[in-house]
Amino acid sequence: MATTTVPGGTAGTTLTFTFGSSAGLTVAQQIANALGAASKAGTLTSTTIGGGSGGTLTVPSVAGSTSNLIIETSPTGPTTVTGSNTVPGSNIVTNNSSTPSTITAGANVSLFTGTVGGVFTAIGTGAAIGALGGSNTITASGSGETIGGGSGSSLLIASVGSSQDTIQSSGSDTIASAGSKNLIIENAASTTGGTLITETGSGDTIVGGANPTTVDASGAAGSVGGVTYFAGSGNLNFIGGSQTASILGGTGAESIKAGSGGVVFGANTDSSATINSGTGGATIFGSPGTSVSLTGSAGTPDFLIAAGGNETLNASTSSSSNFFAQSSGTVSSSAVLIGGSGNDTMVAGAGPGSATMTGGSGSNAFAFFEQAAGKATDVVTDFNSSDTVYFEGFAKTGSAAALLQSATPVSGGGVMLTLSDGTTVTFLNATAASLAGKIQYG
Repeated sequence: MATTTVPGGTAGTTLTFTFGSSAGLTVAQQIANALGAASKAGTLTSTTIGGGSGGTLTVPSVAGSTSNLIIETSPTGPTTVTGSNTVPGSNIVTNNSSTPSTITAGANVSLFTGTVGGVFTAIGTGAAIGALGGSNTITASGSGETIGGGSGSSLLIASVGSSQDTIQSSGSDTIASAGSKNLIIENAASTTGGTLITETGSGDTIVGGANPTTVDASGAAGSVGGVTYFAGSGNLNFIGGSQTASILGGTGAESIKAGSGGVVFGANTDSSATINSGTGGATIFGSPGTSVSLTGSAGTPDFLIAAGGNETLNASTSSSSNFFAQSSGTVSSSAVLIGGSGNDTMVAGAGPGSATMTGGSGSNAFAFFEQAAGKATDVVTDFNSSDTVYFEGFAKTGSAAALLQSATPVSGGGVMLTLSDGTTVTFLNATAASLAGKIQYG
């Protein structure tokens, strides 16, 4: 367990709050840091009151000071706290009650509360609410507010009409975001319950942490755009909606289903991800050392692009007609591209290394461009009679017939074609005769 000590208790004493160490980066800790800094600088003024019967409380303000209103006991009714904006300074409320409270923070009021839980609402620009622990319901109802739960279970809400709020999660939290352009940050170390985020707004940005996280954006609406998710070390289960979702992989495993708006996924540091194209389709960017699997059928082409390095893009269980491409570069790489039952197009890349291409059962196209081939050693594993090969930009004096005449048989079966720039393409299950009439050379 960890403790946070803040100045301003009765008769000049300090207040000490005990909480789970995972809450160290919550809004509550940030407010506590501000109190400590003001105390050290000699600019902290504190007023202590009992809880009273509820109603409206005002933080006393002193010019140039951080004003701290300390509530020693829980109010017996709902309470709204306001701060004066007539003098420069900061308005902070420290809720030191030992029973759950119901407190609303007005504009520019920072509410710091302990570990007993409660119901807290921010209702104005600049309002901040941080709970160290306990079971809390914390709501941001306006714009430009910051809310955060502690190490306990919290329901964090950005309500309809809110925008550009910041929500910081530090426990097994449930987060409901119905506004627009909100920022959600998962600060905590991994917890058993994980984090559930429900998106019904638009344009939010989520920064993942170590917690296993489920994001349900199937109810998202609006014209601002879809969710942008930066994954952390926790596993992710993502359900897309009507807006395009953009996801950058982390170090955890990702399971993603696109909604009607589709999904754009960059593997980044992720070693394993599964993308279901859903109804909107997927655009996938691989990265070195990753393995990404594409499933489903969007009814429109999906796009899978291999970066430099060794990686696998596997769409063997996809029935869409997909487009695969290997990027060009100077780093030796080995891309494995696997198609499914649709009519796939596969474009080989350039530079040292190879592309191993498996088209699948559809009518597939394998394309090699002289401008992007670069002496690669490429392999096609399953050429069939409905497939077509395209060699573009190679020696004008060459031809498909000349390539087949100089084809080299491969040990164990298959045939290798050598192009004018030294690129080789090996067809493991084909012969020169079976390739005749299937090569477009230009």
